[in-house]
Amino acid sequence: MELHLDPQLAMGCHLPVMKHLLLTTIAAVVLVGCGNPEADRALLDAAYEGNIEVVKQQLAAGADVNAKDDEDEGMTPLHNASTWGHKEIVELLITEGADVNAMDDDGNTPMHFAIFNGNPATAALLYKHGGKMGEELKAEGK
Repeated sequence: MELHLDPQLAMGCHLPVMKHLLLTTIAAVVLVGCGNPEADRALLDAAYEGNIEVVKQQLAAGADVNAKDDEDEGMTPLHNASTWGHKEIVELLITEGADVNAMDDDGNTPMHFAIFNGNPATAALLYKHGGKMGEELKAEGK
């Protein structure tokens, strides 16, 4: 990455202001795309296991609520919680911005896993928040 400073621009500014602008710009560039892979992994596992306290901790630590599990066909924390009927975690993840229609590598949504695994209360919660089956989304062109 290269940063260029126009000397004519710098002449009209105070050095502390220029330093602040430069550091702010560098910090923003460095932070873009940075995630917290350890927190993401812990969130995926906690959602699967039904451990709401760890889910809360990992979200607070910066875990991505829509993290995809590369080891498990692109499942998200919401897929994991929906699979096992962890309704309280499903609700928390949705509140934190989880995509209720996220698709795994096979095109299955959290709704698919809630229904397939016999979790009607979880399926109803997902439906209430706009959750659909992958087939529905594909038919809609999504």
